[in-house]
Amino acid sequence: MTSNLTTTLSATNWSTQGWNPFYFEFPDRNPCFGLKDVAQCSGNTTDVTATMLQFLNLTDFNKYFDAYCLNPPDDSCAFGFCPNPDVASPTVRYSTYFTTVMSAVLVLYLPEEVASTFFSQLLNVYSLIIAALIAVAKRNLTKPHTAVALGLACSPLSAYLIIYVIRSLFGGLTRLHSVFGKGMWLPRLAVLMLVPVWITLLILTSVPNGSWRFQQTACDAIVANHHILQTFFEPFLILSQYFAPFTGTVFGIWFITWAVAIYLRRNDIWKSGKGRFPLLRMWRKVVDHYPFIQFCTVIAIPHIAWIINIEMGVAVILTRESFSYTYGQMLALLVTIPPIIQLVQLTPRLFWWFVDLTWVRFVSFRRNKPRHNPPLDRRSTNESTDAGGEYSELQDTLPLVEPKHRVSFSQDDAAKSRGVP
Repeated sequence: MTSNLTTTLSATNWSTQGWNPFYFEFPDRNPCFGLKDVAQCSGNTTDVTATMLQFLNLTDFNKYFDAYCLNPPDDSCAFGFCPNPDVASPTVRYSTYFTTVMSAVLVLYLPEEVASTFFSQLLNVYSLIIAALIAVAKRNLTKPHTAVALGLACSPLSAYLIIYVIRSLFGGLTRLHSVFGKGMWLPRLAVLMLVPVWITLLILTSVPNGSWRFQQTACDAIVANHHILQTFFEPFLILSQYFAPFTGTVFGIWFITWAVAIYLRRNDIWKSGKGRFPLLRMWRKVVDHYPFIQFCTVIAIPHIAWIINIEMGVAVILTRESFSYTYGQMLALLVTIPPIIQLVQLTPRLFWWFVDLTWVRFVSFRRNKPRHNPPLDRRSTNESTDAGGEYSELQDTLPLVEPKHRVSFSQDDAAKSRGVP
């Protein structure tokens, strides 16, 4: 490019040439690209005339912009970042949000669906990461789109899967025992391999432009001021002064709710021989009796913050992302079908789950009314097992789930459930 001139042609000038009347802004270009009354060149043979533009079918701005984005120049940022519908379009983003949140709900409330949910989520994450890696290797992806792909893959649910794998490696039994149990090395490895891949993408996105060439490097400074990762990954809701009152209110209510719940269950949490600060026991006693606290802590708050962070980054940097009929977006729509089916199957139980929540019973003056499910029952799955062996207890008996077995965090509780002193 030999000129940094951005020319605006009036609607009148374009109408005299037989073009549709509205303003056209051409990006940084050779000064001969334009009409003769705009740029005078030394020879008429170098002029790009209206006839040439019509021959190339660049008869309106949208067509011109589509052609421009097929191979956008690195030293031009007159239009901002070109859209990438297969990575950051609304369809891809919203589909990923929906499937991730639904997978987290199913892992928490439908243990019988753990295996299918796990492999579905893992396939979704790997498809995002592998597509981004291939595009980055071919230098066909911008830094913001790489950050979007990385952000969509690094969801709270992905972090939970890594935590479950680490616990399983040290012999702990979790609700994902059917996937990460003893001898399940392939699922464990598939999850742990995500960590170095994420780190690789993060490093490539954070290095200076001279170390690795991304598309439209000029826009990194002009549009994002070289703060791409900061825009997408900083805790926006916490650091932003504009959202500080709202964020402070939400976290204040959340903290007070936890404090009140711990106080109400204090007799169950602090028993003799349980230690001064039994974190695991505290967590279990609270979430067993107040499932809405568990839902907000594990699903609602982390995933809402994750979604807002990505959407704010897209709104600030990737302003031209929109829906279009592409293969990637159609595939993203089809991916939501299995979670939608599972949500429909879960819907009949949602009403009674909500009605039996402690705070709903309080505000509806039903605290003394019986619940629609039996109280939590703890028992051993093997009555012939010695007191020092492994024990299991029932899953949270919520209307959302059928009673399923889970690991006891205390051998004393298991022994008491068998009547052993």
